[in-house]
Amino acid sequence: MKQQPSLRRGLLFRLVGLMLTFSLLASAVAYRLSLQFSDDAYDQWLLDSARSVGQLIQVRNQRIEIDLPPSTLKAVIWDAYDQIYFRVDSNGTLLAGQTNLHVGYPLSNNEVYFFDLYVDGQPTRAVQINRSDVLPGHQVTITMAETLHKRKRLANKMLWTVMAISLALSLLTILFARDAVTRGLRPLLTLADKIRTRPSDDLTKLPDAGIAQELGVFTAAINDLLGKLGQALQSQRRFVTDAAHQLRTPLAALKMELEHALREQDPARHREALTQLRAGIDRMARLSNQLLTLARAEPGSLANTQFQKLDLFALVYRASQAMVPRALTQGADLGFESEPGAPLWVRGDALLLEELTHNLLDNALKYAGPTPRIDIHVNRDQNSGIIRIEDNGPGVPDDELPRIGERFHRPPGSPAGGSGLGLAIVQEIVQAHGGSMAIAQLQPHGLRVTVTLPLVE
Repeated sequence: MKQQPSLRRGLLFRLVGLMLTFSLLASAVAYRLSLQFSDDAYDQWLLDSARSVGQLIQVRNQRIEIDLPPSTLKAVIWDAYDQIYFRVDSNGTLLAGQTNLHVGYPLSNNEVYFFDLYVDGQPTRAVQINRSDVLPGHQVTITMAETLHKRKRLANKMLWTVMAISLALSLLTILFARDAVTRGLRPLLTLADKIRTRPSDDLTKLPDAGIAQELGVFTAAINDLLGKLGQALQSQRRFVTDAAHQLRTPLAALKMELEHALREQDPARHREALTQLRAGIDRMARLSNQLLTLARAEPGSLANTQFQKLDLFALVYRASQAMVPRALTQGADLGFESEPGAPLWVRGDALLLEELTHNLLDNALKYAGPTPRIDIHVNRDQNSGIIRIEDNGPGVPDDELPRIGERFHRPPGSPAGGSGLGLAIVQEIVQAHGGSMAIAQLQPHGLRVTVTLPLVE
């Protein structure tokens, strides 16, 4: 099994990478600065040495000479790490020093010039100064040079010192960072333990008091998920309870009718009992289909359903056509009206919207008067599609209107055979499609059900 990535390990790796990168950059910068500082210091020493040699120049009998006894010469060229070179020239003539040290560029009086060169194959740093004040008409050039061993030695020493300090600081920072990351992730681990030890039926919201701002987003998402799970479980429990309650009575009635048919010896009465049993089975089938439709229209059941672009006019017309045979059987006048124009496009589930139309018409046919008249209207109202179904039945009492869409609720005086689920299913389907449903009494009698659904381009 592949090991899951660790947030703590990932944070530490990133911190270690940053610290190592910063250490390398700091070491590189320190090395460059060390070279610069050592060059400045030793260049100044080199310049001071050249000026000291210049102080030894004298004029005797209109001739330029340099007073450089062996002890002084030894002091000038001695160095514990580098080879020292010097030469003194007057108008291009060597007065003292080494011939293998080349003179730089001509300079004006008291001008200082630093340059790099190779002496005997070794990289060397040199300085050149000129004096025009020793003897009129004569220009004295003093050149001092040294190899670079002690400069590099100082730079390397400073580099290793800086690297050691950087490494020590990096290790200390990593140790502190490790502890900081552990402490920082502790609230997350505590929250995970609280969630893990919760009872499976505890869907109450996680407390947000004392939660860090970053964890607040996490707990808010969990609380949102817990809320959705609570709604889904509540809907499931309600559906199971309602289904069990509604199926228990019809099943008991079917069982009694079946026992009556088995006991009946008279063929005519036996046939009549079987006919009643078939009618009961039809009612059970209708109730089962309604319960399944109701379960499919629950808010959580449509989460993975891909809604399609549908023509509301064509859909309602097709569903209405399917009810024509039943309307003719009942002697009902079924009328369909629609405004001419472009299609009414909605986004939804075709089967559920057809079931919505079927339930509205089924409800109207059940409750219509002795000479049933049902009018179906489909039209547009700004950005909404409207389905309006009116019947000429007795209607319902005003105090029953608020409850007419409740599950399994049937107003007093309702005809036998209903389950009280028709308008409840319509309500669920409408809400699942982002619409609304309104029920109103007609004068002097009758009922109007209006469904509003949002249109799409």
